[in-house]
Amino acid sequence: MDTNLMKRAAGAVSVVALSAAVIVACSQEDRNAAKESVSSATSAASSAISAGGSAASSAASSASSAVSSVVAGAPSTVNVPGVGDVTLEPSVAEAYTKAGGEAKLGLPTGQPDKVGDGTVQAFAKGTIFSSPSTGAHLVQGEILKVYTAQGAAGGELGFPTADEAETAGGPDVAKGGWIGEFQKGSITWLNQGDGTFKETVTQK
Repeated sequence: MDTNLMKRAAGAVSVVALSAAVIVACSQEDRNAAKESVSSATSAASSAISAGGSAASSAASSASSAVSSVVAGAPSTVNVPGVGDVTLEPSVAEAYTKAGGEAKLGLPTGQPDKVGDGTVQAFAKGTIFSSPSTGAHLVQGEILKVYTAQGAAGGELGFPTADEAETAGGPDVAKGGWIGEFQKGSITWLNQGDGTFKETVTQK
């Protein structure tokens, strides 16, 4: 590879790497804009070295992949009136988005709490519990009330191992309702067939 080509490849990689650093440091809104800049920088880099052979193209491709990994694993910052900036760790941010984000769960109600090696982030309409061994899962409604009364993640049930879900046909049928699965047990909230619901806590 000639010297000019190597310089162009190095410059392209530097531009993309610098953009990645900007993404990590920015707020959520700024990060979205930065991602567009990264895309433009990557395209420009590819064009600049298009005549330079496979080695230069490989360098640009590796840099682009690194940027994608940084963006996917970056924390998200949400500005909450009366609370300030709340930083959601990557697993919590992903679970929040999956659940419908602000439209479904509302905004965070405070800063995240640490429980053991895990994180608890409360939102207006539910709470996401995350730990390295269980992942991040949403608990809400009546299941959340019962779980909280049991000590939540710091209690006998431990962290949730799955998102809360409907069970036995859902809440509109007798003996149907919701279930929450946890490290050391489960909680059900079931229709008793007469319009009332009853919780059951089962220990493993």
